[in-house]
Amino acid sequence: MTRFKHLFSPFKIGNLEIRNRVFMSPHGMAGLPIGSEAQAGYFEARARGGCGFMVIASCMVQPEPLMPPGWFIQAYDREQIPAIRNIVDAAHKHGSKIVMQGIWISQAAASGSAPHTMMADTQPRSMTVPEIRALVEAHVIAAQHAEEAGADGFEFPIGGGAGMQSFTSPLYNKRTDDYGGSLENRMRIIMEIIDGIRERCNPDFVVGLAVNADDSTLGGDGLSEGLAICKHLSDSGKVDWLRITARGQKPQMTHYHYPSSYMGEQGTHIYAAAEVKKVVDIPVVSGGRIVDPAFADQLIEDGKVDMIFVARSVIADPEWPNKAQAGELSEIRACIGDLEGCFLRSCIGHPVGCTVNPEIGSEYLGEPATTDRPKRVVIAGGGPAGMRAAYDAARRGHDVTLLERTGQLGGHVTMQAMLPGLEDRSDVIRWMELQLNKLNVDIRLHCEATPELIRELGAEAVIVTTGARYAKDGVSKNQLTPIPGSEYEHVFTPEEILLEHERVGKKIVIYDNTSYEVGPGIAELLADQGKEVFFVTIDSGMAMSVAELGVNKVISKRLMPKVTFIPDTQISEIDPENVTLTNYYTGETTVLKDVHNTILVTSKPPQDGLFHALQDSGLEVYVAGDAREAYWSVFGTDEAIKDGRRAAMML
Repeated sequence: MTRFKHLFSPFKIGNLEIRNRVFMSPHGMAGLPIGSEAQAGYFEARARGGCGFMVIASCMVQPEPLMPPGWFIQAYDREQIPAIRNIVDAAHKHGSKIVMQGIWISQAAASGSAPHTMMADTQPRSMTVPEIRALVEAHVIAAQHAEEAGADGFEFPIGGGAGMQSFTSPLYNKRTDDYGGSLENRMRIIMEIIDGIRERCNPDFVVGLAVNADDSTLGGDGLSEGLAICKHLSDSGKVDWLRITARGQKPQMTHYHYPSSYMGEQGTHIYAAAEVKKVVDIPVVSGGRIVDPAFADQLIEDGKVDMIFVARSVIADPEWPNKAQAGELSEIRACIGDLEGCFLRSCIGHPVGCTVNPEIGSEYLGEPATTDRPKRVVIAGGGPAGMRAAYDAARRGHDVTLLERTGQLGGHVTMQAMLPGLEDRSDVIRWMELQLNKLNVDIRLHCEATPELIRELGAEAVIVTTGARYAKDGVSKNQLTPIPGSEYEHVFTPEEILLEHERVGKKIVIYDNTSYEVGPGIAELLADQGKEVFFVTIDSGMAMSVAELGVNKVISKRLMPKVTFIPDTQISEIDPENVTLTNYYTGETTVLKDVHNTILVTSKPPQDGLFHALQDSGLEVYVAGDAREAYWSVFGTDEAIKDGRRAAMML
């Protein structure tokens, strides 16, 4: 019996009966071939996992020259109806309702007065009226194709960076004809699209819109315009639901559109949705990094929303709804909010995945097959790669012993989870440790793997996952020689501060050449303890490796008031009392005097000694995670978990 009063209660959108209030919001799964077993299997896993309502993301209503081929469904092309049908059938098989999201990303816009940066930094020209009419027709045709494929409805966005916002928002739309000026005129194209769909599709075919209800981040006056748009849509009697977001405008304000763990709160869009609900009489759907089912249920109880949208929670764990409904909350593998495996990969052309779920795209293959030759397997190192290797090896039927040199599992993930804004990363280790215990993996802490011990354990195969440690000498991608003075005892690495609990003085220099979140995290941690912190980096800003996510903006806003920030700068020398800095561009030197400690966050040499020592052992030996190739920046945990799985599947 579920403990949740509302989240798993039936609901109705239009004439569509939905089994619960869990709405899987659209999210692009770039890298999964269109309509393939992998793509259909992705949706099927989440339908089977309990999502009541699903949206197929980013189906283009018109061609987009800048879109990489094969990334998104071409909803304008009849040839892709079978691909859409494959996805729809996979969702319907398990009782989920599914609609298609039609998007328009064009090199033209309502008017040319404002930059539009969805696909590139450009300022598109104003559209002609015939082009506007063609765009209306394109949306209607896309909806017809969705209906022909068996989809239950159609959604299109007018916010978050997608093109239709260029018509509805007065920030973008400066037209003086029938498509600009008043709210009614700015909404004209939207209503023409809706009217066209209503005219040509079945009456039970539902239609919804995604609305960015708060445009204040780009100069708007807040909710007033968004509320007027939502009321206009509701009052028309032609719209079945509204999916509400707020403030997020890709790419300028991506950190609102895809809130990370640094944002702290769940439900980042709910404040706007709650206001929308006061002025409309159709279902309102919203969310914003919802990870806790109880929190979601309470939002419905409080009347702030009718349905909860989730994306990353069901990317991380397709069974999130089922586990929640069954009361198995500890079994949920939570999204950690790093955005690296999902959105960041799509930004740079990688196949989309998930940091904590390495099985994205392989769901259709089912559980890994049990081996017909069980082996005694030793995993050397209990970080994320080692824990995942142990998990998959044990699932396949091997007899697994996991050796960890220190007194705790987790490696660099445990260290990162000690930092402000990254606490959610601890769930990676919690969940995997829970699974290893259920699989009866022999976990030995304070036990360093050596060739002698591995032989004593009777190992037939070894997976070396001994990880990496930050360089003591300050060597980095920008500075391949050791920093003079790095050998002094008052110079530390992140591990020594966070895992080995070295004590530091009052005045601290942190030198970060990794462009990631660890250096800023340590700086914030120490500043919050009352230390005087100087954050030095060769980069022009903080955490620039996560700039695509907007996380660098969030970090900078948190950290700037707390530390002295010194960009574009290298440490040229450390002495017992002072740190000499050199500006990378001007060569100007500055001396920070009376420094108590310097913390070097620069590179991470693999700890590969055991791997080399086992080369002539006669054992089956694999190496995975940072011990194979260390990541000091983005994708470190993502790649470690994937690599651990790969090694286990090779046994």
